[in-house]
Amino acid sequence: MTTIDDTTASKALVGRLFAAALGTAELFTVYLGQVHGLYRAVDSVGSTTAAELSQASGVELRYLLEWLQSQAISGLLSVDGPDIGTARFSLTPGVRETLLDETNPYYAGGMPAIAVAVGRAFPQLEAAFKTGAGVPYAEYGPEAVTAQAALNRPAYVNSLVAEWLPVMPDVQARMAAGARVADVGTGAGWSAIELAKAYRAVHVDGYDNDEESISRARRNAAEHSVSDRVDFEVRDIDEIAAHGVRYDLITFFECLHDLAHPVAALAAARQALAPGGTVLVMDENVDETLVAPGDEVQRFFAAASVIWCTPQGRVEADSEVIGAVMRPARLRELAAAAGFTTVNILPIEHPFWRFYRLNP
Repeated sequence: MTTIDDTTASKALVGRLFAAALGTAELFTVYLGQVHGLYRAVDSVGSTTAAELSQASGVELRYLLEWLQSQAISGLLSVDGPDIGTARFSLTPGVRETLLDETNPYYAGGMPAIAVAVGRAFPQLEAAFKTGAGVPYAEYGPEAVTAQAALNRPAYVNSLVAEWLPVMPDVQARMAAGARVADVGTGAGWSAIELAKAYRAVHVDGYDNDEESISRARRNAAEHSVSDRVDFEVRDIDEIAAHGVRYDLITFFECLHDLAHPVAALAAARQALAPGGTVLVMDENVDETLVAPGDEVQRFFAAASVIWCTPQGRVEADSEVIGAVMRPARLRELAAAAGFTTVNILPIEHPFWRFYRLNP
């Protein structure tokens, strides 16, 4: 027998799943606008008709009309009349900041690429649930690199030097004096580039095992004129100690939970530290204990761990990947196993990330 409570719960869940389906569908339409340069084209002229935008962008008119109609109904474009064939379209408030300004604190342009990347890898992910195999990062396509770089870059530009490092005055002083830094899991290199731009005497080595990411990082460094002080290499994380260089600061920005062998990675970092050096770990700001159901941020971390972090971390043999839900107690266990004696949670407030300072 179905009770009133059952019916109420069912209606609520149907509404939630419909909202999720709507959001996913809209992410794909936003991505189409990004990849074809449509938002930027509209912004460049202020307002445009479908025909004008088709000519400027090279997008076929019939598809463009569908896209414009969708964007207007979704509230991302404003329209000055009911006839989409003749009406003029403009960006609505907030679109420029969230989808065009790549260093704006509110930039969210990487989110649509997540959906596209997971879509590429989903057949392998579905099969992995039976075989237990991992899903290589490369299977997620170039959109994976785009997504991760876009989501984190605004924080590096606006907060890394201005807010995060100042809570460690001794590290900040070493940076100003000319520190040697290793940026582990550097991705497209934005964190390393920001450090080099802020501290003219530092040298940063960025390491990542993804060739596409390192290729982009090198281009980004050249475009920002820091290639003389930033080196990017395709290198496994546990090789940095064997590299022979000793570092004043080693960073793991939102990557430790993805690694197949996190203890080995931390142990390699500890061995590569110069005397008095520090390891800085930025990872997901997950609840300290399981809270079910969780809020939207915790739900995002948990879902991302299923479709992104854990399968990518299971590619290597005997993987010990933690996944996105790496709670503080687990991080302390990993650090202790790697030989660190001190783990401090830094006083940095952030809705998505928690910051740990590790010292031998």
